[in-house]
Amino acid sequence: MSIGEISGLIAAIAFGAIALATVWLLYQLVKTMGILNQFLDEVRAETIPLMTRFQTTMDHVNTELERVDGILTAVEGMSQKVNNATKVVQEFVASPIVKAIGIGAGASKAYGKWKKK
Repeated sequence: MSIGEISGLIAAIAFGAIALATVWLLYQLVKTMGILNQFLDEVRAETIPLMTRFQTTMDHVNTELERVDGILTAVEGMSQKVNNATKVVQEFVASPIVKAIGIGAGASKAYGKWKKK
């Protein structure tokens, strides 16, 4: 055997070893991709019902928020009516009291001047 034949044999063995390593790596990659594909299928199978339930829940929340909005609108209207009624009562009560106090102050001042004479 010559040196060329030996180096050719070594190159062929190295090429075969590299080919076997590549085949083994590809086999491992195919197994990993199969496991990943199975995992993704399971996730998809569980996620779709969850998204459906989430949509139903969000629809229910939106319905309740519309009710709360209606209640708040009604309370705001009642609050405005109470505020208006309070203003009317305040004007009705305060005006005569202010007048009475003004008359009392004027009478007191006049009495004080009359008493000094």
